Amino acid sequence: MSSKPNKENRGIGVRLYDFLSSIKLTIWVLIGLAVTSIFGTVIQQGKGNAEYVGEYGEAAASLIRWFQLDDMYHSWWFVLLLSVLLVNITVCSIKRLPRAVQLMRDREPVFEGRGAALHEKWQLRRKGTDLTATVSAVESFLGEHVGKPLRGEQDGKVFFLVSKGGWTRMGVYITHCSLFLFALGALIGGWTGFKGFVNIPEGESISQVRIRDGGVKDLGFEVRCDKFTLEYYLDANGRPTGRPKDYKSELAVLENGRVVATKTIEVNHPLIHNGIYFYQSSYGQAGGKGASLTVFGPRRNLVVNQQRMANGGRIPLENGDMLLLRNTTGDFRGMGPAAEVALEPVQGQGATVVVFENPQSNQRPLGAYTVRLNKVDSAMYTGLQVAKDPGVPVVWAGCILITLGCLVAFFLSHRRVWARVSADDKGIEVFFGGNASRNRISFERWFADLCESAQETFEK
Repeated sequence: MSSKPNKENRGIGVRLYDFLSSIKLTIWVLIGLAVTSIFGTVIQQGKGNAEYVGEYGEAAASLIRWFQLDDMYHSWWFVLLLSVLLVNITVCSIKRLPRAVQLMRDREPVFEGRGAALHEKWQLRRKGTDLTATVSAVESFLGEHVGKPLRGEQDGKVFFLVSKGGWTRMGVYITHCSLFLFALGALIGGWTGFKGFVNIPEGESISQVRIRDGGVKDLGFEVRCDKFTLEYYLDANGRPTGRPKDYKSELAVLENGRVVATKTIEVNHPLIHNGIYFYQSSYGQAGGKGASLTVFGPRRNLVVNQQRMANGGRIPLENGDMLLLRNTTGDFRGMGPAAEVALEPVQGQGATVVVFENPQSNQRPLGAYTVRLNKVDSAMYTGLQVAKDPGVPVVWAGCILITLGCLVAFFLSHRRVWARVSADDKGIEVFFGGNASRNRISFERWFADLCESAQETFEK
């Protein structure tokens, strides 16, 4: 007697093939991806070591760095999990696809001796009719209620087969293909894409962004912030409450100094150029861009009244003296908006003074003059998240395929109905059998209705 082969008797290649094609491996890899994705959601990605130490402590921060949990979607072990999933899906499909294709293309009406799985059965014995008439009646009945049958004969018996929806056996492989595309898209994005952040003050432009690994990425073009707009919620009296309602950035893309694209972006409405996405992420004050000044002369006479000027601007005073607005800021040493103003007199030594917007310190002497700061015109910056992910189209293709695959897998099935007509000394026997690749409860009800119609037809 030959002993039954066991795992130890099989070659290492066969065992590796079975391991890579096992459903257990698929389940464990998916569980691993799900669990690690939780870490990627809970732990903020791309932060500095000081921030992790401050939030989690020195020991936990070291573990985060060691296991690359600060950038886990690009870590070697996450890429390894995705790679194993790709191999597993591929090997599973290769192993099981030939059998599915064989069943899908099966057109053999004779089911006896082939071990065909007949989930549902029905038979009827007719008397007083000949075999030829019954065969014609069965063929006509199947054509009317199921579909055009295929015919075969064996040992004096006539067999029929109607196969419907054989292509639906490919539904699971469509789903496999979608999972493959998901993993492949993630790998492509991890290898060739990047994510970064940049702050652009109004009126300025950038051509590089800081990416998450601490490096700098050259965009190959410039992005300029022409204007930043911040809207607040209003109270019952129509006054701003201080709670931001919406913020927008008017961006321009420049190539070789020429504007090639413009767009006003806001949250969830990015600018896209050369496959790079610019998302509205944050905002803040970038400093002052000018101020409104009032200047009094030596006799307390009004020389300049609420004159608006940009940083670096000059105002002529009495006797040829000149006032220079050197710089402005939205917050000078925690004391609020301020302006640095200089006096360039025709005679004597020049002077410089810092004037604050605060009413208690908004007026300062400057040589023979007195300068009052009415208001600082603050410049804003827009904070943008910058991302390029060439794997996104691949992932979208996977989304489409998994939707189609699930629809096919859950709502459609391969249905086959066999019929056999045979004669003996007791009469003519009509036999129906059938099976479905899935949704067997629905198929059982459908087959029962079919047999009820057959009962009425062949008992006449």
